[in-house]
Amino acid sequence: MDIIKQIQDVTLFKGVSAENLRLLASRAIYKKFKPGDLVIGEADPIRAFYVVITGRLKLSKSSPEGKEQTLSLLGPGDPFGLCTAFATESFPASAMAIEESTVMIIPGEFMEAIARKESALLLNIIQILSERLKESMTLIESLALKEIPERLSSFLLHALSKDAGEKKNKLELTISQRELAKILGATPEALSRTLRKMSNEGILAVDGRLITILNRKAMEEMAEGE
Repeated sequence: MDIIKQIQDVTLFKGVSAENLRLLASRAIYKKFKPGDLVIGEADPIRAFYVVITGRLKLSKSSPEGKEQTLSLLGPGDPFGLCTAFATESFPASAMAIEESTVMIIPGEFMEAIARKESALLLNIIQILSERLKESMTLIESLALKEIPERLSSFLLHALSKDAGEKKNKLELTISQRELAKILGATPEALSRTLRKMSNEGILAVDGRLITILNRKAMEEMAEGE
C-alpha cells in the first residue's frame, strides 16, 4: 500500500484505475542505488520502464573522447526509458544516481499490456513525451546558439519558474556546480568565471549552492541574448 500511495499522484499514473495501479506495483521491481551507481548504461539491452521513487538521477551522453553532456535531471515521480518499453531494446543514454535513490522498474511487455486497456496511461505517456521533446529542443537550441551566460540565465529562470509560478528569486541547487556545468555544456572553470562575472555585475549572488537573483530583468535580457 505504501508504494501505491507514493505513485498514485505521479503524473504518469494520474487517472489510472486502482486495480491497474495495484497490478503495476505488484509486477514492478524496486532497486536502490547509491550516488555514482549506474542504473542503465548507453546501449544496454533493456526492455523496461523506469520511475524514480526517491532520490535523484541524471541522464547523460558521452563522446568517444570521454566528454559528458548531461541531458536532464530526474527526481521523484519522473519516468524514463519509454523508448525501451515501447520501441527499442537499447537505451540511448546513461542513467546514474547522483544521490541515494530508489527506482521502480516495470517490464516493458507488462507496461504495454496495461497501456492497451488504460487510456489515461497512454495520454499521460504522450504528455510526458511531448514535454521531453520540448525540453530536448530547448537544450539543442541553447547548446548550439547561446553562450554560457545565456545558457546559465535560461537554466536558472526555468528552474525558478517551476515553483508554482511564484516570482521567487532564490534557488537552492540540488546538484554541484560541476554537474551544472555538464548540463550547460561548459567546463567547471568556464561556469565559475561566468558566475563570478554575473556576481560582479550585480545580476546574482552565490552562496554555496544557493543562488539569489538580484536583477531579474538583466537576467531575462541575458537569457534572450540581448
